[in-house]
Amino acid sequence: MKLYNQKISHQKGAANLFVAVILLIGITLVAISATKTVLTETKIAANNYRTVQATAAAQAAMDRAVAYFMAGGLDQDGDATVDYELATPFTFTLPETPVAGAQLTSAQFYFDNADDNQCDCQLVVAKDSDSDGDGDCMGGFNAALIIAQGRSDDNSAVRTISQCVGSVDIFNNGESPQQPFVSKAGVGVFGNAKIINRYSNISIWAGGADTVHGASYGTYLRPSGTETGDYTEEELDSSCEVSPCNVANNPGPNTQPVSNQKSGNGIDVITDDLTLASKSTSTTNYTDRAENEFFDMFFEKTKADTKELAANSDRVFAAGESIDGETGLIWVDGNIHLNGTTVVGSPNKFAILIIDGNLDKLNGATIYGIVYVTGTVEIAGNPVVKGSLIAENPAASTGAGTLTLVFKPWGASDGSPNPFINGTGAIIPGSWKDW
Repeated sequence: MKLYNQKISHQKGAANLFVAVILLIGITLVAISATKTVLTETKIAANNYRTVQATAAAQAAMDRAVAYFMAGGLDQDGDATVDYELATPFTFTLPETPVAGAQLTSAQFYFDNADDNQCDCQLVVAKDSDSDGDGDCMGGFNAALIIAQGRSDDNSAVRTISQCVGSVDIFNNGESPQQPFVSKAGVGVFGNAKIINRYSNISIWAGGADTVHGASYGTYLRPSGTETGDYTEEELDSSCEVSPCNVANNPGPNTQPVSNQKSGNGIDVITDDLTLASKSTSTTNYTDRAENEFFDMFFEKTKADTKELAANSDRVFAAGESIDGETGLIWVDGNIHLNGTTVVGSPNKFAILIIDGNLDKLNGATIYGIVYVTGTVEIAGNPVVKGSLIAENPAASTGAGTLTLVFKPWGASDGSPNPFINGTGAIIPGSWKDW
């Protein structure tokens, strides 16, 4: 009986061992599972971290692309092609100035201005000049689809975002002024002026009389029987195309004299236009179109909105402040004197200079673009304006300088896109996309 009890006691020890082994296996499985969970969560955290890296890099590329576009459109080197396309994107690293030990991400952006991309019909002012059923915002240098891409430090994560950008149409009906000189009042500004217009048939359009002419005053149009297409852009925009230059004040062989002091005004000079003289103007209310009919003839937006556009790109200048070298939309608050060394705009980047005051003296400066003056205009020296000069003030302007005014329609009248105007860039709302 005693021997039997001993055998049972020995069997109890074997059961304990079995239970211990089972527990050990369970603990091992739990440990392995916990390790796999930790590894998985580590991978997830690493993936999230690199996704954040790539997203931040893509957003940095988008911010840089938008800033680039706002500063001058798609063609800032003047070679008539988009600066950064799919084949030649702008690529950079972050940080751009590497620091020892820092993780480097990379980013790039490019512009797509092809017709029928996802930005078609999304311009601030959409047009369909070719009647293809969609907007013709693409094809020029003032609207595009931006593609921005960012990569993580190990290139394992890539994020791409897109954004449509365009430009606000600043001219009335998209067409810049179609005359070299427009005055609500009379013309007393052209002492010895030379006005050349190879694009249209009007040199001076005034609401009052034309009274002041010097001995060398003259207006010139394109020769009869010729078209603008017969000449190069350089010939159309030149103030002198004859050799030797300026013989008998003749601006070139692709012009014909129409008006001068001896012969009087020809068909290219319209004066005493009561319709023009009756257009309303205001120096206090800049929001009511009914009180600014003269301004409204040329510009799409009100004076207040136009000034705000200029302010958005830091192009509102105080009276007397230098605007030398400025391009795009420029608003001057008060009177200004432009001396002989001042250059506003350029042959490739024109200016829309709105002077809310008097142009005290246009003295030898060179201006590429449109000059709109709410006050009076005084000419001195030998200034050159390639574009248009518009005077709103009901009092006739004065001066006896030798102005060379060469008309250039910076806004095309054939419906083609205008050149990009600094200060008019805009992000198209609702067009952001995360691929």
